[in-house]
Amino acid sequence: MVEIAEPGGSTPPSEKAESKAAAVTPPVVPPAEPTPTTPPVAETQDTPPDVSNSDAMFDDIDEMLDTDSSAASVAPPKTVAAATPPVEPAAETTSTAATAPIDGGRFSSDANVGKWRNMALIGGISVMSLATIAVIGYAVLSEGNAPAVPTDDPNTQEVAQAEVPAEKDPVTEETNVEPPKPQETEPSSPDETPDPPTPTDSPSESEEVTDAPTNEEKPDESTNQATDSPMTEENPFLFGDPEDQPKDSPPAEEPAQPDADQPVVAATPKSILELKDDPLYEVFGESFPIFDPDAIEGSANNATPQLAQGNPAVPVAEPPPTPELVPPIQEVDVAARLRDPIVEISLKDMPLNEFTSFVTQMSTAPVTLDPLALAYAEINATKPISIQQSRTSVEGILRAAVHPFGLDVVATDHSARLQITQPLDGHQRTMRLQVDDMASDAKEVADLAYLLTHVVEPMSWNHARGQGLYRVDPDAIMITQNEVAQFKSMIFLEKMRVARGLSPKSKYAPELFAVKLRSDQLEPILQKSVNLQIVVPTPMYKVIDQMEKKTGLDILCDWDSLALNKLGPATPVTVSSTGHTVGEMLVRFCQSWKLEALPINAHTVQLVSRSSVPVMPWLEFYDLSEMNLGKSQATAMINEAERQLSDLRKTGYGEVLYDPISKHLLALLSKEDHQKLQYFLQRKMAP
Repeated sequence: MVEIAEPGGSTPPSEKAESKAAAVTPPVVPPAEPTPTTPPVAETQDTPPDVSNSDAMFDDIDEMLDTDSSAASVAPPKTVAAATPPVEPAAETTSTAATAPIDGGRFSSDANVGKWRNMALIGGISVMSLATIAVIGYAVLSEGNAPAVPTDDPNTQEVAQAEVPAEKDPVTEETNVEPPKPQETEPSSPDETPDPPTPTDSPSESEEVTDAPTNEEKPDESTNQATDSPMTEENPFLFGDPEDQPKDSPPAEEPAQPDADQPVVAATPKSILELKDDPLYEVFGESFPIFDPDAIEGSANNATPQLAQGNPAVPVAEPPPTPELVPPIQEVDVAARLRDPIVEISLKDMPLNEFTSFVTQMSTAPVTLDPLALAYAEINATKPISIQQSRTSVEGILRAAVHPFGLDVVATDHSARLQITQPLDGHQRTMRLQVDDMASDAKEVADLAYLLTHVVEPMSWNHARGQGLYRVDPDAIMITQNEVAQFKSMIFLEKMRVARGLSPKSKYAPELFAVKLRSDQLEPILQKSVNLQIVVPTPMYKVIDQMEKKTGLDILCDWDSLALNKLGPATPVTVSSTGHTVGEMLVRFCQSWKLEALPINAHTVQLVSRSSVPVMPWLEFYDLSEMNLGKSQATAMINEAERQLSDLRKTGYGEVLYDPISKHLLALLSKEDHQKLQYFLQRKMAP
């Protein structure tokens, strides 16, 4: 402590000190008064004279204040005990300080001065308390608004911290650091000798550690354990130089936290417009909507990356499956449906095609009319039938309708098929085909047998590892085959007679043996105009009924083949034809559903799947009499034609032969290959 001498005093400092030591009792130092950091230098300062009353003290108060201010400018400030240990006096002055009493100052015994000093101390403490509360409140609010560090990813827990530089600018530190709260000084051991303070040291350097707030979040323990370097406590009011900040990892983006005074609202998933109920969605499917919501969302995220990264990912429900253009057909157990009981039924003169549609609607089991079976039974699809049955089944009424014509009902995978009745014992029957009018010797009979076995069910004969057998007699061909192959063999021989200019010997109608191409037979009815508009999806069997009534065609559906395209009697379809011909309407309808209309005769077509066409060939006779081909020329032309027939090369199921007697080319081909063969022959016969 430095004593200030009274102006005008003449008493030597040594004598005044001795008199004060004998007369004045040392006062108790207030707790708030810190111990000076530097030893007093008594020999360089004047000791003020002793004043025994308060009036004299207040007379020189102005000079004292001026002297205190000048002395305070050179005296070092009070220090904090925790930061710097108290400075002990020099060794040569230790004995004197121990024996001499401590001077408490001129105003220590005055009551008024003590009162003012206490008031000043209380006011200073109040101001410091308010400042401390403000600092703590600001730090708490800053901590509450600061984003929380997620604990999932340890890499994102690193927070940029300000590093304490070795030397700091005193001016900068004084402006950033709040004045410290005075604390009592702890006595230090006499063995410690502090270093003298340097004039360049900043007064706030020793106070920096104690003034740092302790309300900041500490780094995770896992991070501290991973690094050996000591972690510097973070101060929210100190910001280091940008060059001192770590550059190896960018600051982690933290999710925005709601204010403490605002209610927390539960996060809701973003609203997504459901388009599955829109009528256009069913029409366009995956192409509707044109704008992809995910693409728009992605562009928005790229535009504002911070917002996209801050918000938690909201799970988006998977889009509903796209409806198929053609719904799957209803799975039907045909055999079980044929056993469904019927108490009583009575029908009179109902066309066969309408009867099969009625049974299909009633039992949900599709009924397929085989065109070959109708030809065998010598009936067509419009043949009227009558039924009177009681206590029967669906299969019973079908048999009752077609059994008089020699047909039977067989349950397949997808339909109840009306076909030619097979022997009950399962054995093949032997049939004698008389050919004495077409062959005069055994060689000619063998030539006919060769043509027969290669264009009529070629895969069912013995030479193709089938069960069919044949034998050549002098005037006939003996075959052992199933009922279908026998009927086709009879039709072939009758057509051969017609092609060679002979009359048929069968009891069937001559139209069945016409050698004219099927497409040519059907051409007149296909050129008729038709107007039919069914724009509302309607069950397919009803659409077929309307097409038959408008066109006059007998349209037979092979439901076993249509099932490959997921089409059934109840499948909703549409058809539109205004100002078109029947042929154009069929082409448009078949293209829409990937079907093919196979010609049967002059008034009948059969709808099948496009994928079934290569394995559903039929026999045609092509008249080549104008070309007058020899045997070698015909063979060369056939070899050239076969190279252009794609279905024949792919499946191997078909044949092209030449009959030199009738001058006709016999072709067992699919619809597409028949059309290619026609174009090929037209080019050959063109002049």
